Amino acid sequence: MAEIKKKVALVGNPNCGKTTLFNVITGAHQHVGNWGGVTVDITEGDCKVHGKLYTFVDLPGTYSLSAFSMEEKVARDYIIEEKPDLVVNVVDGTNLERSLYLTVQLMELGVRPLLVINMWDEVLQKGYHIDLVRLSELLGIQVVTAVGKTGKGIDKILAEVELRDGFEELKPFSPHLLQEVADAFQEVKDSLCSCALDHKHLPEWIAIKLLENDCTVIDSVGRCQEGRELCDRVQEIIKSVERITGDEPEALISEARYGWATGITRETVTRDSVKNRVDISDYVDAILTHKVWAYPFFIFFLWALFQLTFTVGSIPQEWIGKLFELLGMGAASIIPEGWFQDLVVDGVIAGVGGVAGFLPNILILFFGISIMEDTGYMARAAFIMDKFMHKIGLHGKSFIPMIMGLGCTVPAVMAARTLESPRDRIKTILLTPLISCGARTPVFVLFAGALFPDHAGNVVFLFNVVFGFSAFAIMAVVFRHTIFKNVEEIPFVMELPPYRLPTGKSVMIHMWHKAEHYIVKMGTVVLFFSVLLWFAGEYPKNKEVESSYSKKIEHISALPSFEGQADSLRSLRLLKASELQKNTVLGKIGTVLEPAVRPFGTDWKGAVSLVTGFVAKEVVVGSMGVLYAVDETEDEESSSLQNELKKHFTPLSAIAFLFFVLLYTPCIVALTTIVKELNNWKWSVFSVTYQLALAWGVATAVYQIGRLLGFE
Repeated sequence: MAEIKKKVALVGNPNCGKTTLFNVITGAHQHVGNWGGVTVDITEGDCKVHGKLYTFVDLPGTYSLSAFSMEEKVARDYIIEEKPDLVVNVVDGTNLERSLYLTVQLMELGVRPLLVINMWDEVLQKGYHIDLVRLSELLGIQVVTAVGKTGKGIDKILAEVELRDGFEELKPFSPHLLQEVADAFQEVKDSLCSCALDHKHLPEWIAIKLLENDCTVIDSVGRCQEGRELCDRVQEIIKSVERITGDEPEALISEARYGWATGITRETVTRDSVKNRVDISDYVDAILTHKVWAYPFFIFFLWALFQLTFTVGSIPQEWIGKLFELLGMGAASIIPEGWFQDLVVDGVIAGVGGVAGFLPNILILFFGISIMEDTGYMARAAFIMDKFMHKIGLHGKSFIPMIMGLGCTVPAVMAARTLESPRDRIKTILLTPLISCGARTPVFVLFAGALFPDHAGNVVFLFNVVFGFSAFAIMAVVFRHTIFKNVEEIPFVMELPPYRLPTGKSVMIHMWHKAEHYIVKMGTVVLFFSVLLWFAGEYPKNKEVESSYSKKIEHISALPSFEGQADSLRSLRLLKASELQKNTVLGKIGTVLEPAVRPFGTDWKGAVSLVTGFVAKEVVVGSMGVLYAVDETEDEESSSLQNELKKHFTPLSAIAFLFFVLLYTPCIVALTTIVKELNNWKWSVFSVTYQLALAWGVATAVYQIGRLLGFE
């Protein structure tokens, strides 16, 4: 019989270090970012304590359990439905008063949590003194301290985990309420107790939630006639309280919770007057969140990151390219001539090698993003962009998915769950794919190095940041004045965590977590499609074309040596390869698609590469490695894919092609996530359609206008 694992749920505010504790306890490599909204889904990890196995559950970071946002609903539903054996309430010791608001809501729910005061090192450093014994007495729960980033205090948490035998409920609890609200609360509670309703929660908690107009609880209670009558009576009580006090019960209950938290804090927390000074974060923020200087600093940081990505990444990129060249030559010398040698050299090695070469660039990019997140700068970026986001019709929180999109579209789309308004969520999901994800970076780096070698870093920065953000903003304005007219704006509230020096281990874990997805796709999706593309680009063989060109080549080879003989032979070989490829499955597909891509200066090979990009954007590079490998084998002077691209693209057609890559539909995994998050087939179809139309329109306009202006 399988061992029944006890469950321990971790709940706390964003930026309290909850996920860091989870990582230390379970060893899981869940992403940790020093800004709100990182953890959206429930994450589980196992840990053994003296031979017993426990499942720790990392719940979304939330400030309350009011179920207004997705995080609040997920956290509350899990605690109510699953009833974990222990709820660990992680709080930021430097912001105890604010953190206790969530604690009181847990206690209202009947939960007896273990209170973990995290960041204890910062508490001491800032001169705070917390009377832990008195705090435990006032709360009626156990209190321990911890430092998540070093693992200090984990043993205390695990010791408490061992002591709990199951879900422990507190006696009915509520903060001291204003008399009018207290009377209303008592009336609703008595009505609940007298009803024959089958409710599995404390009547005290349900009464509080009904007075707060909690939609989820109202729907649950109102499933029967008696419950609907009770809900109608509650609405009358709410109006009565509002008439007497001039305020809604929800606001008055919230004030009571904050008042309770303030009272507890005053009783238990003191601070040294010597250390009661302005934090260094305030000095730094005076510049980095300044209404004028914040923007050039932000742009500079991103520009510097992409310059670093290209300049430093180009060195190992060259090494990897040479390594795969040697692998290709080694394979060719070992494997006998024939179709299998061509498959390995031109299919597997050329396809995967084309993508593998850009791994250093991806690692450097993700390294930089991880540092921005872990230091707390990413939260500042969202803060300074709030006013701009509102001007283009978006919520300030939409900037978080926007920035996350630089890494990967999938978590960026999922991060839109942090938006309370359904309309804001839909808009953000529709716009986020326009931001260049890390998978598009290899395409930009490839073309920038090939056609703009002297300005490669700037070109990559333009497409990775400037053009993607511009497309996001322009389409946001278009949506605001068309399909999302007259949508009510919700104010933006976000905590700015203090700046923290990230640990090397933490940054490396985050960088690897992001890059792992790229590496896995390189070894699976890219490899599979490289082989598939090779077969599709080689078969069926046109024997007549092959025989005709072979005779011409043999004839010229047999002639006495003459000037231009080598060039003639090379031209014939290239024509032979091109004609043979056009008659293959891939060639026929490309021929059908070529009229659609010709308006922006791309041939059938480019069209096929774009189609394969629907699977994964990295495959675009791999596809080109396979499609243009035939030229590479015939030209000793052209040893890289970048050299081959110079023969097939002009600077203008390359720019148009990159605009299409930037703006068209994301990979199949991201598209599946978009469909799931939108949960509406009309919006899903619109998402694909408008992105394809936008990509084609912009790419064509850039190419055709460029030609008219004489750039080609």
